[in-house]
Amino acid sequence: MADEAQRVDLTTVIGLGMMLMPVLTMWHEIGGHAAACAVQGGHVATIGAFYVDCDGLTGAARLLVSCAGVMVDSALALAAFALWRRAQGDLTRLALWLVWVTKAFVAAGYFCFSGAMGVGDLGPGVGGGIGPLPLPYLWRAVELAIGVVAYVLLVRAAIRTLTAMLGDSPATGPARRVIAHGYYATIGVAAVLVGLLNPIGIFITIMSAAASSFGGNAGMVSVGFAVPGGPVTTPFVIRRNWAIIATGAVVLVGFALILGPSEHFR
Repeated sequence: MADEAQRVDLTTVIGLGMMLMPVLTMWHEIGGHAAACAVQGGHVATIGAFYVDCDGLTGAARLLVSCAGVMVDSALALAAFALWRRAQGDLTRLALWLVWVTKAFVAAGYFCFSGAMGVGDLGPGVGGGIGPLPLPYLWRAVELAIGVVAYVLLVRAAIRTLTAMLGDSPATGPARRVIAHGYYATIGVAAVLVGLLNPIGIFITIMSAAASSFGGNAGMVSVGFAVPGGPVTTPFVIRRNWAIIATGAVVLVGFALILGPSEHFR
C-alpha cells in the first residue's frame, strides 16, 4: 500500500528544477544585486546568468549591493516557509518546500563559501564582495562558523519538514530520493551548462554556477538519504505534469539564451 500512497513523478521534479533554477537565480542576481545597485543610483553595467556588475557606487552602498543577494534569498526562504506551512495540495506544498530549502541552503552556503575561500559576495579580502576589511582571516573564520552551524540546522529542518509531508516510515525513502536527488541533480547540471555560455570564462562557472547549485544545495544529498524509520506513511502524490515540464524547459532555454552570454547596458 505504501507505494500506492506515495507516487512522485521524477519528470515533474525535473521540470520544477528547470523552472526554479533560473527563477531563483534571477531573484538573487536581479532582485538582489541589480535592484540594490539601481535603487542607490548605481549603474547596472552587466547582468549575467550568475553575476551582476554595478558601477558608480562605493563604501556602504557597494557593500549593500554585495550583500543584497544573500539578503533577498533569506527573505524569500522565510516567506516560502511561512506559505508552505499553510499550503494545501501536494504539488503546491512541494514547490514551496523546494523554494524555501533552496534559498535557505544557498544563503547559508554563501557564508561557508566566502568564509572558506575568501571570495564571492561575502568575501572580506581584497577580491571579495565586502572587502577589503581589516583582519580578513578573522572575518572568514566567523563567516565559516556561522555558515556551517546554519547549514547543519537547515539540513535538519529540511529533513523534518519533508517528513511532515511524507511521513517517517522506510516506505518514504523512494519519494525522498526522487524529490531531493532528482531536483539537486537537475539544478546543478542546468546551472553548469548555462554557466558555460558566459563570456568571462570557466571561473564564473566554477565560482558562481557550480558553487551556488551543486555546492550551495549539497544538503539535498543528505535530505534524500535521511529516512527516520517510523511507522507513518502519508499519502503524497505528484503526477506527471506536462505543463510544468514544458514551462521548465522554456524558462531554462530562455534563461540560457538571454542571460547565459550576459546582457550589457551602456
